[in-house]
Amino acid sequence: MSGVARGVEGASEYAVDERGNPFWTYSSPAGPLEITINLAKPEKDPRDIAAAAGATLGGAALEATPAGEGEAAATTVEGDAREGAPSVPTTCDLCWEASGEDGPAHLRRSGAPVTEIALGGEPWAWWFSPYGYFPEHLIVASREHRPMAIDHGTIARLLDFSDAYPRWFIGSNADLPIVGGSLLGHDHFQGGGHRFPLMNAPIARAFSIEGLESVEAGIVRWPASVVRLRSCDRRLLAEAACRVLDAWRPFSFEECDIRAFSLVPDDGREGAVSASGALASPARFVQHNTANPILWREGDDYVMDLVLRNNRTTPEHPFGLFHVPERLFHIKKENIGLIEIMGRAILPARLAAELPAIKDECSRAFYEILVATGVFKDDAAGRRGWEAFLATI
Repeated sequence: MSGVARGVEGASEYAVDERGNPFWTYSSPAGPLEITINLAKPEKDPRDIAAAAGATLGGAALEATPAGEGEAAATTVEGDAREGAPSVPTTCDLCWEASGEDGPAHLRRSGAPVTEIALGGEPWAWWFSPYGYFPEHLIVASREHRPMAIDHGTIARLLDFSDAYPRWFIGSNADLPIVGGSLLGHDHFQGGGHRFPLMNAPIARAFSIEGLESVEAGIVRWPASVVRLRSCDRRLLAEAACRVLDAWRPFSFEECDIRAFSLVPDDGREGAVSASGALASPARFVQHNTANPILWREGDDYVMDLVLRNNRTTPEHPFGLFHVPERLFHIKKENIGLIEIMGRAILPARLAAELPAIKDECSRAFYEILVATGVFKDDAAGRRGWEAFLATI
């Protein structure tokens, strides 16, 4: 922290870090939340993130932002590796070269050194993020340029990293547009030395997983919908995490607007049919359920949070049913990724000029955004949804 800035009379203080980024803590109904404004990170539009991933969304498909519109018109990924996208050579800011005769491993674009590590028997590498959203902020990326994926292999690779660096947490953005991070085209994790608000959140309700009763399992008291698993046995924790993930992927519960898949014709309109009742054009199933897996160590225990995410859209909610409400886009429009789902807001630089007048509005908005991401809300329908889901694990 390089100093403290005082706002107008009656406004509370906020601090400024060594990079000049304002930050403060907000006492929300869910407990303390961390609010930051990052002056360096470019603000992206969800439509551009989806377009860069070559993804088809259920419901009303998002169209890319017209060139030159807003701050998010440019994308980071060149080309794409997702299904259905053009097969062209791709590079991105996360691509790296292995060590060889020319010297140590390094980032392909900047030449910065990286540390190689084998995760799940594959070559990966890590380095410190240039944005530094929190202490010891790490990026961990696959050597292969391939799309983000949350699957059993993800769980194994996270555990491998935790075994190698038990002092750091490690987690992944989701692998689908709207609920994923800002770069979906290259498989990667984030980690570091920070303890986020989510990690301190208590268990609201414990439950057991049949055949894995020794693994502590519970629903976390948090605005987003989170399952927490704890075990000193790596193998059992991995099995429990995979059981939760496998149960969530196909889960639907209409009372909570959760659909695991949409049948989307080529024109992008969910469930469009002809007068005869047949699909109006060739169609395919588009997946909506995914998760943010987050892993850290407490003594001898592995602790993993699985944040349940859904990226379904509708004509009424074209940016997502579980996305930032559109009336809050003046505060935050970009996808809610790994860091923010854990309770640390990364707000756009344009808001800094409005401090301290906008500080309290930012705080309240971030809590409301976290609530919006929850697939099971804290109400009677949400509780029924939790019961239905837990019965499938």
